[in-house]
Amino acid sequence: MSGRRSLSAALLAVLMAVPSVMAETVPIQLKNGDTIHAERVPEESDDSITVVIHPQLGRLEISSDSIKEEEKPSAWSSTLSAGVIGVGEDGDESLTLSMNASSTYLKDADKLVMKGGVNYKTSRDEGEPFSVDTEKGSASLRYDRKLNDTVNFFTSGSYDYNGLNDVSINTVKGAVGAGFPLIRNETTELVVSVGPTLQWSEGGRGCNDDEFCGNTYPGGTFTTQLNWVANPSFKFNLENNLSVLATESEAKPTNSFTALIKYFPSFNSGLFTSLKFESIYNSIADPEVSNTVTGQLGLEF
Repeated sequence: MSGRRSLSAALLAVLMAVPSVMAETVPIQLKNGDTIHAERVPEESDDSITVVIHPQLGRLEISSDSIKEEEKPSAWSSTLSAGVIGVGEDGDESLTLSMNASSTYLKDADKLVMKGGVNYKTSRDEGEPFSVDTEKGSASLRYDRKLNDTVNFFTSGSYDYNGLNDVSINTVKGAVGAGFPLIRNETTELVVSVGPTLQWSEGGRGCNDDEFCGNTYPGGTFTTQLNWVANPSFKFNLENNLSVLATESEAKPTNSFTALIKYFPSFNSGLFTSLKFESIYNSIADPEVSNTVTGQLGLEF
């Protein structure tokens, strides 16, 4: 009997110790600047008093008014970056300007991403006037609504401008469909999306003689987006959008690919340097292929 009582007492001691072992000690910041590391006791707390168990001081009652509310991260985040390159050699001169901006709204099941950018380059040979070598601009918007853990609803729109195109200076595209998050964790997000699309293009000295320019065509679109935070210093973004348009005579493909690398020399400042490669293939434009590489300095905020 004595052995059984000893075993029961030992089991009781273990069971009583379990809550304290499993208890989670959290930092509680007070408005006066002090921080208490203790376990909250929600079942004994109310709107006016917060009860905690301190490892050394034991049970404490703290006025809820004296506790500093936790700051919730903003639903909005933005980036702004720009680059300038000027070159002069033996009377030849060139100037390249580029700027990109983006804003993201993320709260609960809603995500909105807005992007815009411009790229301009002018140059001249010795004794000649300046000529425009690059004149590009773009703007895009995408809204995602999380339906469940495996499917999102999305709608998107984009505008691309290339002032040097002979056909299709302006291109507008809209799409709607479903997105499927294949990977989503703290460092990596991979989403593929599919749905119907509409594309309209116009402008350029050859537009009037082109059978596709100035018309709107339906089609289908497939998008792949990858965001990867390799470590606090490096961020990678890849996006590819493939569309196939149904024209009167044949199917016409278009594709845009963007790769962006950001390097943050300081973890907390938000300042970064970036290298961006963008390639656009549009089979109803002239020229069909447009590639751009830019290096920039920027700020995340």
